[in-house]
Amino acid sequence: MSGLDRWLQEARDAWQGLRLGLTRLVPPAVTAEDLDAGSPTRRWRALRALRLRPQPDLLPLLIQHLGDEDGMVRAAAEDVLVAWGPDRVLDAVRQALAGDVAPQQRAALLRVLARLPDASHRPLISPWLEDPDTEVRAAAWMALAALGADEDVPRLAQVLREGDPALQRGILATLCAPGARGLAERAMAAQDPVLRQLGMQALARIEARATRPAAQTASPAPQR
Repeated sequence: MSGLDRWLQEARDAWQGLRLGLTRLVPPAVTAEDLDAGSPTRRWRALRALRLRPQPDLLPLLIQHLGDEDGMVRAAAEDVLVAWGPDRVLDAVRQALAGDVAPQQRAALLRVLARLPDASHRPLISPWLEDPDTEVRAAAWMALAALGADEDVPRLAQVLREGDPALQRGILATLCAPGARGLAERAMAAQDPVLRQLGMQALARIEARATRPAAQTASPAPQR
């Protein structure tokens, strides 16, 4: 074998090794059967794979799994929707939120809106702020706080004063309005260690927003 032939063979071997390594890094395609499997572990693994390899045709099943009987599966479905981003998922999330779904699933849909905040969410959030289900109500206030609008600070302050732990934690988890600094500081002095931690995180978000250019801190424009 000539020197050139040997070099070409080595190059081919190196390329095959690189392709094999890349194949191992990319998760395999997920099927509807994986998501509908009887095993929660299999459903969870399928959802984790979808975070890195979006398959828009499975979006209806992702929405459905926000109401899965297994908590880890529900959380994984929520994480996948957020990871896929607003352009892929928000239309489907909005449609599902307007439909007839169980409270647990509705709360998850509202949390997705909270994690993908957009000013256009406001009319979708408002009907659920007084919902009788605590989880739905907490998720709705979480989504409202995530909009980061000073106009909402008085309402958020009132709910925080009322002392419902679930609502307090939901609001403080996403609180970021520039005018809410005082609310975050009061939470940092709370007896509840969870509220104190959430207050510190909220204050950090508020201070971070204060250092950004005005164009970056403004509420996002409605999606078309």
